[in-house]
Amino acid sequence: MMTETEYLYAWLYYLLGAGLLISCWWYATRRIPWPEVRHLSRLVVGVAIVVPWYTNTQQDYLSPALLISLLELFFEGASAFWRAGAPMLAAVAVAVAFSTLFFVVRWYLHQRKMAPTR
Repeated sequence: MMTETEYLYAWLYYLLGAGLLISCWWYATRRIPWPEVRHLSRLVVGVAIVVPWYTNTQQDYLSPALLISLLELFFEGASAFWRAGAPMLAAVAVAVAFSTLFFVVRWYLHQRKMAPTR
């Protein structure tokens, strides 16, 4: 069993590593010519890496949902994946929906600005 200090250090190390991974992904996707696709790929990776979920059904500790779902997939089978995988995929879907809404509103405002005035 981890102490609270060890738990906080584990999250600190994980978030530092996640920040480095997201930075590398940001750099790797810089040459994608379409800004919407580039933004969505960065958003999906960032959200999937950072979303937390309960480590165990009997504990209140949170861990990265991606790691929990992958470990449960490999060690307990495909049906166990969904305990942490469903909230992670829901968070990704909500982030993609808000991002899409943002791009649609931005496109609409841009079209309105470019339309000739009478």
